[in-house]
Amino acid sequence: MASGDSTATRARILGAAIDEFADYGLAGARIDRIAAAAAANKRSIYVYFGNKERLFGAALDRVIGEVGEAVPLELDDLPGSAGRLFDHLLAVPEAWRLGMWRSLERPDAGPDEGAGYAERIAAMTGGEPGATVSGIPATDLVVLIIGLVRGWFMSPEGLLCADGRAADSPERIAIHRAAIVEAVRRISGDAGERR
Repeated sequence: MASGDSTATRARILGAAIDEFADYGLAGARIDRIAAAAAANKRSIYVYFGNKERLFGAALDRVIGEVGEAVPLELDDLPGSAGRLFDHLLAVPEAWRLGMWRSLERPDAGPDEGAGYAERIAAMTGGEPGATVSGIPATDLVVLIIGLVRGWFMSPEGLLCADGRAADSPERIAIHRAAIVEAVRRISGDAGERR
């Protein structure tokens, strides 16, 4: 098998795995479906990735890495970062779905994001242990921001459209995005203010 063929096959398998894991999680995903969607044989999945758990880890690495690259946490613009993260998760639903499956099934799978978050939080607080931003511990502020963004995707559709607008209408989505940005602006206050 030529190197280009193996690279293409590996990429197709990973793409199919991302879709499968986003839909079914690790426990519900089936190697047969991944192989069929990738137009590859099951053996090649094991050759390239070892087993289903390692394939799940590779899918998480890819998707989480892409989120980090596409939407970096900008400390001088936390509200804007929240809005851009919402936009990204709306455009790339497998990103938030895989993140949820990770939390439910394998919290330790995928990339270790701890060092990256610790670095950003240290930059936000000037490296002061236990420092707060607008009276909120910096780590908890980031948790709250991510929670605000993910809330839309975890809420029942009946709630999302309770104001009479279809949940998937551009107007409804724009209203919610603006609410996220405003909420983050209010809770983060002046992100440069350190206490």
